[in-house]
Amino acid sequence: MSAGPDPQIDVTQIEQARRQINRLAEEIAQLSDMDLSPPEYYGEFLQRLLQAIAAPAGAVWVRTSQGNLQLQYQVNMHQVGLDKSEHARPMHAELLRHAASKGSPLLVAPNSSSGQVEGTKIPPGNPTDYVILLAPILYDKQVAGLVEIWQDANRGQDAQRGFLQFAMRMAGLAASFTRAHQLRQMVGLQQVWEKLEAFAKKIHASLNPLEVSYLVANEGRRLVEADRISVAVRQGSKPQVLAISGADVVEKRSNLVQLMRALFEAVMNWGEKLVHSGATRDEALPPAVHKALDAYLAESNSQLLVVLPLEDEREKKKEKKKFRSGLMMECFETSSPPEFAVERLQGVGQHAASALYNASEYRRIPMRFVWLPLAKLQDGLGGKAKAIWTLSLAAFTVLVLAMIFVPYPLKMEAHGQEQTKLRANVYAPEEGTVTSIPVTLKPGVRVYKGQELFRLYSPTLAKTIQTLQGDIERASATIRVLGGKKSAENIEVNTKITEAVTELNAKQAQLESIKQKTNSLDAAGEFRVLSPLNGIILSNEFRETLVNRTVKPNEPLMKIGFTNPERPDVADWEILLKIPQKHIGQVMDAFRTLKTDELDIDFIPKNDPTSTYRGKLKRNKVSPEATPNRDDNNEPDPVVLAWVRISGDGIPESSRIPASVLQSGIDVTARVRCGTRAMGYSLFYGVWEFIYEKILFFF
Repeated sequence: MSAGPDPQIDVTQIEQARRQINRLAEEIAQLSDMDLSPPEYYGEFLQRLLQAIAAPAGAVWVRTSQGNLQLQYQVNMHQVGLDKSEHARPMHAELLRHAASKGSPLLVAPNSSSGQVEGTKIPPGNPTDYVILLAPILYDKQVAGLVEIWQDANRGQDAQRGFLQFAMRMAGLAASFTRAHQLRQMVGLQQVWEKLEAFAKKIHASLNPLEVSYLVANEGRRLVEADRISVAVRQGSKPQVLAISGADVVEKRSNLVQLMRALFEAVMNWGEKLVHSGATRDEALPPAVHKALDAYLAESNSQLLVVLPLEDEREKKKEKKKFRSGLMMECFETSSPPEFAVERLQGVGQHAASALYNASEYRRIPMRFVWLPLAKLQDGLGGKAKAIWTLSLAAFTVLVLAMIFVPYPLKMEAHGQEQTKLRANVYAPEEGTVTSIPVTLKPGVRVYKGQELFRLYSPTLAKTIQTLQGDIERASATIRVLGGKKSAENIEVNTKITEAVTELNAKQAQLESIKQKTNSLDAAGEFRVLSPLNGIILSNEFRETLVNRTVKPNEPLMKIGFTNPERPDVADWEILLKIPQKHIGQVMDAFRTLKTDELDIDFIPKNDPTSTYRGKLKRNKVSPEATPNRDDNNEPDPVVLAWVRISGDGIPESSRIPASVLQSGIDVTARVRCGTRAMGYSLFYGVWEFIYEKILFFF
C-alpha cells in the first residue's frame, strides 16, 4: 500500500514561495523609491521579477522622446527564438507597437498572430514557443514603457493570468519609479538650466577668443562633469588649441597638444561628432580621423573621448565652410553611460558655439582701435546723426587748419628730353643731291671724326671743277710752249710765261680749296660729308628722308652727340627741360627764398616709368627768355628752356639714372622742388593763382 504526497510539505513549499515572492516584491518597491539611473533600476527590477514568477527570459522597453520603444534591459532574450525566421523580429516588433498603442496588459499564446504575412505587411504576433506577458508602464495615462516576460507554455492558464497580474502590479511600481525619476530629472534640469544660464552669461561677457575659450573649458567641465575639456578655434586655415581646462597656459609645442590639434583638425574637417568609449572602435571613421585618434589615444589614457564640432546658426546661412571651432571632452574613469555626458556636452556646445563665433567675428574686424573710440564718441554725442555732423565739422576744421599751417613740398611740373651735352648738326658744304649713305650708319651707331657720312653730287660743283681743271691745263700748255722760247732778251715771252705760271698757281690753289672744302672725290662733282666729332648718331630715319634728295648747305642732315656707346658715361648727358611759363615764377622764387644756386629735380623717363631719378637745375642754366612750344593740342604754350645735370656732386648714388637708360630724345616727366609752402597752396596753387588772376586782381 503506497502513501500519497504529504499535504504538509505542499503547504510549506507554497508558503515559502509566497514569502519569496513578497520579499522580491518588497525589494522592487524599495528599488522604486531609490535614486537610481533607469538602466540600474530596470536591471535589478527585471531580475527580481523573473525570479519571482520563475520566468526564463524577460525585457523592459522604454519609450523615447520620439515615441519609439528602446530596449532598456533584457535577460536571456536571445534564447526565446526571435531569430528563428526572417519574419520573427518584425512580428515581435509589431506586437510591441500594438501593446504600446493599446495601453493594456496582453497575454499572447506561443506561435500566434493576428493575421497572415501579406507582402511587406507583417501582423503583430508571438513567433516564439513561449507565452508572452506584456504589462504596460503607465505614467499620466500614457505608456512610458513595457514589461515583457517569456513564460513556459506548460504552465496553466490560471497561473499565466496570475503571473500577468503580478507583472502589472510590478509595472505599477516601475511607473512610480518613472514618476519619481522624471521629477528628479525636472529638479536636476532646473539646476542644470540655472548653471547653463550662468555659464552662458560668463562666456558671452567677453569678446576675446582666448578668454572665451578658457571660460568654456573650465566652466563647461563643471557642467559636463568630465575630467578635461579642451577648446580649439580655427585661426586661418588650421584650428589652434586655445584652452585646456585646468591649465593656465597651453604649451603648443608639447606632443599632447600637437596631437590634440591634429585630432581637432581631422574631426572639424570631417564635420561629424566623434565618440570613443574605449571599448569599441568605429571602423567607419574616415582614415584621417582614425589615424589622428589612434595617435592621440597612444599619448592620452582617455576612457571616454568626444570631439564635437561647433557650428553657429549664422554660419549655416553662409556658404558651406569648415567648422570654425570645436570641443573635446575626456573622461579618464567612466561610471555613467557615455550618452549622458555626450548630451550634456552638446548642451554646453550650443552656447559655446555662439560665444566663440561672436569672439572670432569680433577678432576679424580690422582697425578695432579706431572704430571702438568712434563708437563710444557716437554714444557720447547722442546718436548717429549728431556724431556724423560733429565728426564732419571737426574733420573739415582740421583739414582747413592743415591746409593753412602744415608745410608741404611745392613741386612744379615740367617736361623735357634726354640729350647729350656736346652735340653737333651735320651740314652739306655745298648744295647737292645725296647719292648714297654707308649701310653701317644707323641711329645710335658710333662714328668717328672725319668718317664719311654722306656722298653727294653737285652739277654746279662739277662744272666749277671742270672749268678750273681746263684753266689749269691751258696754263700748263702755255708754260710748256713758251718755255722753249724763254730768253733774257725776249721780255714779252718771259712776261707771258710769268702770267701763265701765276694763273696756274692761282687756279690750282682755287681747285685745291674747293676740293678741301667740299671733300670732293676724283669724279668731278662728287663730294663727301664727314663727321665733325666722335660720338653716336642721334637722328632717326635719316636714310629714308635724304637719299636722292637735293639738300642745301643750311639744312641739317644729321645730329651727332658726343658720347662713348661702348663705355656710356652719365656725365656726357643732360636733360633739356621745358618749364611752362606759368611755373617759371615759382622756380625763380625758389632760388631766392632757398638762397641756393641749384634746385633738386625729380624726373621719370618714359623708357623706365617705374623709377624716379634725381637731377640738379642750376640758376645760370635757365634760359632768360621764353620760347613758343606746341602742346598736344597744337596750341602755342610758351616755355622756358633749362638744362639739368644728372651726375656729379649733390646727387645720391641711389638716385642717379643708370647709363643704360639714357637715350637721346627720350621724353621725361619732371618736378622741380621749390621748397615748402602751406599744404593748401602746394596742392592747389593752380586754383589759387587762377582765382587771384581772374578775381582778386580786379579789386
